[in-house]
Amino acid sequence: MFVPTLGCSMKMTRMISSRARRARKVVSSIARVSLAEPVIVYSACVLLVGVVIVAIIYALVPSWRDDLLPGAFIEFIGMLFDVLIFGIIVAFFVRRLERRNDRQRQQEIIDDFKKWDTEEGKLRIAGAVRRMNRLGATKIDFSGITLSNFSFSDQDIENISGALFYAGDWGTGSRSEMRLEAVDFSFVDCRCVVFSKCNPLDVFGGTYVVALLKDCSFRYAKLVKAVFKGAHLEWTQEHPEDLWTWQDDADGLSHVQTHFPPFYNADLEGATFADANFKNADFRMAIGILDCDFTGAKGLENCLFDDEETKTAVLDKAKASKTVKAH
Repeated sequence: MFVPTLGCSMKMTRMISSRARRARKVVSSIARVSLAEPVIVYSACVLLVGVVIVAIIYALVPSWRDDLLPGAFIEFIGMLFDVLIFGIIVAFFVRRLERRNDRQRQQEIIDDFKKWDTEEGKLRIAGAVRRMNRLGATKIDFSGITLSNFSFSDQDIENISGALFYAGDWGTGSRSEMRLEAVDFSFVDCRCVVFSKCNPLDVFGGTYVVALLKDCSFRYAKLVKAVFKGAHLEWTQEHPEDLWTWQDDADGLSHVQTHFPPFYNADLEGATFADANFKNADFRMAIGILDCDFTGAKGLENCLFDDEETKTAVLDKAKASKTVKAH
């Protein structure tokens, strides 16, 4: 039976140490240039292979244990720390930096096309928003956008919570005005979205519109704590008084809903319509309408609500809030 000598054992130890050093260099270089996910996988594989090799040698060659393990254990611990630091921790921050840069690139695309209200511009914006969603970003800056005949849900965009459409800027180029016409936010998570932060021209008592939402739809949208302060919300056509009609079909007469208001089943809890201007607005079937802030809002008298009691409560609440604000 062959029994390895001390010289052979030391040679084996040096060889393992040399390979361990090379492994550390490989893992470190991978961590600096690769994405985090592959690096973590490679690091875990290196770690696992190292453990298996040492365990096999330890189990099959008992005579090597005294000479092999001290040096191999030290090198293995060093490699383990390299894998942990460079393969996981550093890679995590590298990936975060890459994701931030990716989000910035997508935001630049939106900035480039937000005033270009064409089919190509809409597709570019939709693609950028989807990519930002995949990167975990929903607080997208649409400041000063001009957009028409666009549906977020049809473009597979489900979440823009925290997004900004108009920040109340004036005289600052592309951010100075926002125009949304026939834009559909149905089924979209719009929590805390700032559609309009304020109307900076209100102090002059003018009627100039800086944040326009015309013929927009918010059916089943989550508008919790959304902000429409100082915005102009307008619908071209007057809404029918009755949402339901009787239809005669094969089974006889049936009561069918034929009109779905723009805020149908939209969650408006905590939404702000302060200082907003309304024209032909329809809040029927909206959720949490009495939890909204209508301070200083205009045109509420011509808005449609589920019943006169709700309408009266909204008007009284708006007047009371306006009085308190004046004092």
